[in-house]
Amino acid sequence: MQRRMWRYGLSIAKYNAIWRAQGFRCALCGDNSEACDGGIPHEAPSIWQIDHDHTCCGPSRIRKCCVRGILCKPCNLNRLPVYEKWPPELRDSPRINAYLSAPPARSAAAEVIKGRDDQYLPTSWSFIRDEEYAAQSARANPPRITT
Repeated sequence: MQRRMWRYGLSIAKYNAIWRAQGFRCALCGDNSEACDGGIPHEAPSIWQIDHDHTCCGPSRIRKCCVRGILCKPCNLNRLPVYEKWPPELRDSPRINAYLSAPPARSAAAEVIKGRDDQYLPTSWSFIRDEEYAAQSARANPPRITT
């Protein structure tokens, strides 16, 4: 995973920020079927792939600006490439069109949060549990309004 992140110019913090902005799921199909690894590097190849825009810099020259999001392997290798080859008048998938017009990696939600995104390995259990803890804490301790 780190080799792929380096290839696209992503730090662990930026990768985690994109992953968080996508809701810890594939940005296209919403799948999150890979079992949690507890922060241990994967022994088996990961299903997650970094999607980038080939029209930005071509398939061989890769830059940070081209990253669009994190997709599962079927979406990145089969669904999206086929869809992008269709003529514009046949591209009728609202979900894929939304992804292509506003990629999660370029959204404000994918900005790195210091002290959160830079503390964990991508897809680690601690990173995902931290999100769950923050949501529970917010429900249990709503902000008090004083007048």
